[in-house]
Amino acid sequence: MIVIDELPFKFVEIEGFRKFMFVACPRFHIPSRTTITRDVYELYLYERVKIKQLLKSSYFRVCLTIDKWAFLQRVSSLY
Repeated sequence: MIVIDELPFKFVEIEGFRKFMFVACPRFHIPSRTTITRDVYELYLYERVKIKQLLKSSYFRVCLTIDKWAFLQRVSSLY
């Protein structure tokens, strides 16, 4: 949820989220933002290794491109 919805890691500390989770699933233990940060970073490292292996074993060319967005205006910088 945090990664997919691009939420800040401190989202798990918000009172409303904690109340919602208690009602939805009282036995669920909400991890701390430190734990979530660590887990997401470990997942990133794991996926990075997988992608590197895939690209090394591939005989195809890969072109990478980015679409840069300005932070405050949310306006594409390509135009």
